[in-house]
Amino acid sequence: MSNPNSGLKYQTITSALKMTNPSKLLWLVVVGMLCLPFAGFGQSKKELEDKRRKLIKEIELTNKMLKKTTQTKEATLDRFETLEKQIKQRENLIATLNLEITRAESGMERNAMVISSLGRDVDDMKAEYGQMLRSAYRRKTLSNPLLYILSAGSLNQAFRRWMFLRKYDRYRREQAEAIAFTQSMLSKRSNELETYRRDKENLLVSLQGQQYSLSTELADKDKLLQTLSSDETRLRNELQQKQASREKLNRAIESVIEEEVRKKVEEARKPVASTPGKKSDKPAAVSSKPEGTENPSDFAPEDAMSLDFKKKMGKLPWPVNDGFISKGFGRQKHPTIKNIDINNNGIDIRTDEGAEVAAVYDGKVSMVRYMPGTDYTILLQHGNYYTVYSNLGETTLAEGDIVKARQPIGRVSTSPITGASELHFELWHQKQRLNPATWIKK
Repeated sequence: MSNPNSGLKYQTITSALKMTNPSKLLWLVVVGMLCLPFAGFGQSKKELEDKRRKLIKEIELTNKMLKKTTQTKEATLDRFETLEKQIKQRENLIATLNLEITRAESGMERNAMVISSLGRDVDDMKAEYGQMLRSAYRRKTLSNPLLYILSAGSLNQAFRRWMFLRKYDRYRREQAEAIAFTQSMLSKRSNELETYRRDKENLLVSLQGQQYSLSTELADKDKLLQTLSSDETRLRNELQQKQASREKLNRAIESVIEEEVRKKVEEARKPVASTPGKKSDKPAAVSSKPEGTENPSDFAPEDAMSLDFKKKMGKLPWPVNDGFISKGFGRQKHPTIKNIDINNNGIDIRTDEGAEVAAVYDGKVSMVRYMPGTDYTILLQHGNYYTVYSNLGETTLAEGDIVKARQPIGRVSTSPITGASELHFELWHQKQRLNPATWIKK
């Protein structure tokens, strides 16, 4: 005989299931939306950490260079330029630390919001789960499931009750899993919140230390600037000597490159012998006329090596393992003397004493020259491109030698007056000077 209240039991619990399923779906959507911002945030955090580590390494290197620089009067300008570089690096590091602190604070706020939301979800789901179980036991649906099925008025009703109990059992397991998952996420976010708090504390300590170091360096810079201002005559004489040495080197480089280009142009103009009635298999030459030029016949066509070298823009290795660019490419103001511009055909890289210099690409040695003031200079040809390595204390290469990328070609010389070790590096495309900083990647 069927239980008269069994239909009511079934309808009541079924209605509860229908009402709770949408809330579960809504919970999943809310949790997903709360967790989404952290994917992009974690990536930005990693980028900032990488930038901070890189800046710290550069500052350590610059600081090491400063300690090696002598405290003599002649080395004052060199110390000033190195200190100026370090101050810029320190300011970038402080800006990066401030960004990291802001990110950490944002992360703490977001985690607090997620923790609060997850806590409410856990409480709501536990309350709902308990109410559902109490209702089921009160109606004896779960206390004796077999009796609940056998008390059905018909076979069809028994089958529907069996299907209902299966659905109910599956929902109960899912609800328990959802509670466990939410509790796990709550614990994870709580741990992340504590990590953000520790990170922020460490960053604040680091920031304070960097700000103190910066104030000290700025004071040292002012003292050096006063010393340099009172010694302008000597600085002008030194600058003239350096410019004379660089100009002499520049003429030598231009002469060699112009001769190399002339030979390639003449070679390209020679007619290619071919069998009558048969097309030549030689690929057509690609024009390599630099921008701003008017006579393309003065420039050699691009060959395979030139085209491959061009593809390496921004990917060429540094010519030394460690260092920083102390002087950039092009025309720039003198750091201390007013109304004086300095034109740099390449870049100057401050590095360790006796640092090994390596070729940045496969090539042929077109020139090995020793000049007072610039020591050894090596010119490597890479098709229609050329790289210059100047201020080498030693080298074993000779003109005509073939070198491979990253092959050692010499060692940087160290100034006996200032104690600085600096490589002068240039990059040419035929007769056109290029900025090496846009071609090399550390």
